[in-house]
Amino acid sequence: MTDRYRKQYEKAFQELVGTEGARALSRCRQGLFVLLKALSVESGDRVGVCGYTCLSVIEPVKYCGATPVYLDVDEYGCIDPARLAEQSKGSLKAVILQHTLGVPGQLDQLLSQCKRIGAGVIEDCAQAMGCCWRGAPLGTFGDGAAYSFGWGKSYTTGWGGMLTVNSRSLLRKVDACLEELALPERLLPELFIAWQRKVYKWFVKTGREAMLTHLYPQLRDSGIVGGALPHTGEFHLRPGYLRLAGERTCLAGLKQLEAWPRIQRKRRENTKRIEAFLGEVGLPLWPIPPDADVTLLCYPVLTAHKQKVLAIARRMRLDLSGGYDSPVYPLKGAELAAVDYEIGSCARAKELARTVVAIPTASSAMQHTLENAGAVLLSP
Repeated sequence: MTDRYRKQYEKAFQELVGTEGARALSRCRQGLFVLLKALSVESGDRVGVCGYTCLSVIEPVKYCGATPVYLDVDEYGCIDPARLAEQSKGSLKAVILQHTLGVPGQLDQLLSQCKRIGAGVIEDCAQAMGCCWRGAPLGTFGDGAAYSFGWGKSYTTGWGGMLTVNSRSLLRKVDACLEELALPERLLPELFIAWQRKVYKWFVKTGREAMLTHLYPQLRDSGIVGGALPHTGEFHLRPGYLRLAGERTCLAGLKQLEAWPRIQRKRRENTKRIEAFLGEVGLPLWPIPPDADVTLLCYPVLTAHKQKVLAIARRMRLDLSGGYDSPVYPLKGAELAAVDYEIGSCARAKELARTVVAIPTASSAMQHTLENAGAVLLSP
């Protein structure tokens, strides 16, 4: 099968972000896996991860045979540099710096601590398209980065991911890993996700995104839509896990890149509308580091009554999501032990999972949501 569109997509993305190379895969988590392998992460190694994250980040670490080390978050929802400062030199083989919702946190301090430890740096840009630090795009500060284009991401192709690297030497290692382990995408899943893209466009065009927001977790967990996070408690690399992005997905990605300036502009304009709304109703704005220029994926709002707010939002068809409702979404309770998470180890992350609801910044239901969200968020 030809890989014409994949090569075009990779080149266009590489030029947009300004990296040494880009490789399109069927999932973002596969990009994390390849980057970890290229950094020689293996059994017995320890990898620093954000304590407010999802299974998609932890799965690649476990597939490498490494142990995730959960680091609690700061006020930005990103790794707290103080938690990295507690790690001794050589204690972490790599650190995955998650730019939560597009916010890079205290990036200078995080990079400084990674350098002190001697850890490789992978930027998790799954939520950070169009975000910069002192004018330079996120994804260009570490050894490499991984991006997601699943449902609800900065732009979407239904599924799909991209890894980028910032050195030719690492790119050679990435390509060697892909040559050894990656398979082409299968035709049937490609056709299935193409059908899902058409359904998604219908929901957006008809202003039913709020309905989709509340249906999506059930559809995803049941496997009806792409992006499901199956969890069996076991992490063994299986044949076919690593796949190159298919031609139909890459063509959809090229179209999304053409539309990206418009998508980014809409997200930024809606962020200003959300901030104006929060100011009017007296709710605090989410902190943004002064050196960051962000295109937020969603706007996080804190509430002491998260489940009640989400229940009312479903009834009123408001486009409010629950975000991560667990330190390692979607795992809870005893399931967390399977991914080496110690209950109570990340108190601040646990509090965010309990209190954060989010307003998607590209929602076509923005007007309806903002007109009604004030009373919902302020309800006792």
